Amino acid sequence: MKKTCLVLLLLVLFCGAAVPGQALIESAHPIIDPKPVTYVETEDEYQNILLAGVDYSNAEIGRTSGGKGAFENCHTDVVMVASINKTTGHINLISIPRDTVTYVPGVKGVYKLNAAFNVAEDENIGIRQTCESVSWLLGGVPIHNYMVVDMAALVAMVDAIGGVDFEVDMTYKSNGRYYRKGMQHLDGLGVMDYVRARMNATVDNNDLGRTRRGRDMMIALFGKVKQVMKDEGVGSVVVPLVNIVFGGEYHILTDFTTADLMSLASGVADFSDGDAVGSYVLTGKYTNAFQYWNFTFTDQQHRQQVLKDTFGLEVEEIPYVSTAHGKWMAEYGFSGAKYILVARMLFDYGMNQESLTPEQQDLLTRFEAQHDRTVQAFDKAALSHSEEDTNVLRAEMKELRRMGEEVMKLFKYPKNVTWPANKYWYLDPYINEYPDLRWG
Repeated sequence: MKKTCLVLLLLVLFCGAAVPGQALIESAHPIIDPKPVTYVETEDEYQNILLAGVDYSNAEIGRTSGGKGAFENCHTDVVMVASINKTTGHINLISIPRDTVTYVPGVKGVYKLNAAFNVAEDENIGIRQTCESVSWLLGGVPIHNYMVVDMAALVAMVDAIGGVDFEVDMTYKSNGRYYRKGMQHLDGLGVMDYVRARMNATVDNNDLGRTRRGRDMMIALFGKVKQVMKDEGVGSVVVPLVNIVFGGEYHILTDFTTADLMSLASGVADFSDGDAVGSYVLTGKYTNAFQYWNFTFTDQQHRQQVLKDTFGLEVEEIPYVSTAHGKWMAEYGFSGAKYILVARMLFDYGMNQESLTPEQQDLLTRFEAQHDRTVQAFDKAALSHSEEDTNVLRAEMKELRRMGEEVMKLFKYPKNVTWPANKYWYLDPYINEYPDLRWG
């Protein structure tokens, strides 16, 4: 009996050694294995509100939204966080340039921040992804609420508080409307034209300039709202705002309730006149990278200082967001990632067969080990960008492809496979989970 049990145990162990594992090693790089955002706790209590403007308009405003006819296809071209320190009562505004390179938590690919909104099944998932992307850039600080509006909604909201007096920093035109430099009263359309000005701006005609103008305008609008509530009561602001937000006339996404807006307005009304609103922007280098597109690469040291000043956080630098990494990805990284992802597809195909011959089991076991070696080489080279590490990766990729083609032959894989990344990598579904041209 003991002999029989021993033989059975040895057979189980022997067969188990020949059967490939069920879980391939994961990559640390988000283009291969995107992870959810890891949230952090802060010493003070905060309410962090994402404020976003979507480049969707109507004929009355006279904008075409870059040819994107549906709201869910548009971008969050204005992104900022209003952070209310509930411990001290201080308020900070943190702007993030729309072209900031980001990896959307849980979504495979490389994207601009403003595209996190539409790399999703619908706009509600899109806004949650935008919140998570912003949290990732802010070192894991959670976003508690959001308010996303289109251009027409912004115009209506500003008109509801009677417009704003503002020191315009330039003379410019927008859709046939002329604005002069200096202090003037702006209605909703005037505010929208100012915060949207970029190519037509005569001062700082770039994304960082538009980001700064949007932040300055928000501070001015904050002051106007405070003044109206002081003169006419909280309801004078909340009632028309509630009608706009929940009236269904505009494209507005928010998780606020009427009670939330009333509470928020009361808090704004109590904000001390002597306290200035803090103003920050996650600045960075704006340059062509990843082969075809202009991105903003966040200045890591500046980001660390902003998070320390606003949330008291000490954070590490974010990997994979440098211009050097963008160059490495274009030359080697995209193809390396695709080799790994194609190999996973072939491995899964083999594992899903009803029965495996000893030869097939052995091949999949060796193929799994080669996949893991390639992932480890990719992760190392993706951080170092060194020629030595990259050459190791290329050798592992070559062997992975050779074994992958052996798998295809032995398992009679029914489809054609393209191993290198598409020249237009952003259209390659292996690289970008949501391949499209909506990057404008």
